[in-house]
Amino acid sequence: MGKNNKESDFHRANRSLITLDRYMLEVPLSPIEILLIKIAAGFYFGAFVLLLGDILFSRVKHGSLAGVTAGVGGVLVHTLALFIHFTSMGHVALATLREAVSFFSWSLVVSFLYLEHQRKGSLLGILIFPVSFGALLFVLGEGVRSGPAKEGAESLLVRLHSILVDLGLASATIAFFLSILYLLLETFLRKKIFNTLFNRLPSLEFLDRLNREFNGLGFLFLTLGLVFVMIWSYGTFGVLWPWGKRGSWAFLVWFLYLGLVLLRLKKGFQGRQAAYLSIAGFFLFVVTILAVNLFVGGGHSVL
Repeated sequence: MGKNNKESDFHRANRSLITLDRYMLEVPLSPIEILLIKIAAGFYFGAFVLLLGDILFSRVKHGSLAGVTAGVGGVLVHTLALFIHFTSMGHVALATLREAVSFFSWSLVVSFLYLEHQRKGSLLGILIFPVSFGALLFVLGEGVRSGPAKEGAESLLVRLHSILVDLGLASATIAFFLSILYLLLETFLRKKIFNTLFNRLPSLEFLDRLNREFNGLGFLFLTLGLVFVMIWSYGTFGVLWPWGKRGSWAFLVWFLYLGLVLLRLKKGFQGRQAAYLSIAGFFLFVVTILAVNLFVGGGHSVL
């Protein structure tokens, strides 16, 4: 009897990460949300065009003020759209793939603006803004949002988990872009290609340092996110970690980033090796989230 109860708890815990999917009421996006998201997407696209034009045609190695201003305008409008959505739901709602994608897009732009303010990383903008723009097109294409979700969606722990996982993905995405720029600059130096793009790239040391920092942030966010959902799962179902498809994939991503962080502490593991591992970690992160949402249980951003 005890064994059967334990197995029952285990199976219920495996279902804990898809509980939210069964309680979604799909309703149309409100007109004001659609309008604000369209405006934010327009700002993001404009920021990309302005930053790209500045890189191609300006001889001054500084970020485009117009491009950055457009990015600020976009993130302010996007913030208002998120605020309206969360207010209408009564809580921070990241229970669907579309909601997670919208928050991810917002997180990317906020991270870029922080970097631009602190370290003048304007070149990242030509990579980040197209992704954020495409993410908002996806949000508009979905055309529906979740209604009031029961059980886990209203749990503070699950909300914190969803936010932290999205922030972890945003950090991994920026680390991925930094890795691409690192490998590109290394190729330019090796082949002695000194073009306009080369002149806009920061140093290899700078890119590698930022890569290390954002991978560390991504690991921290992911770890905290998993800790919160483990506490929720244990308190709700009596099982700390459900080894279902979702739980296994989440642990695999976390383990890879743990390895990356530990290797970065090792002297000599940097540069190209770290860039390749960051790229691999990013793709595993993305594949995991897409697989979990589209094929395992659908619709819920929780790993």
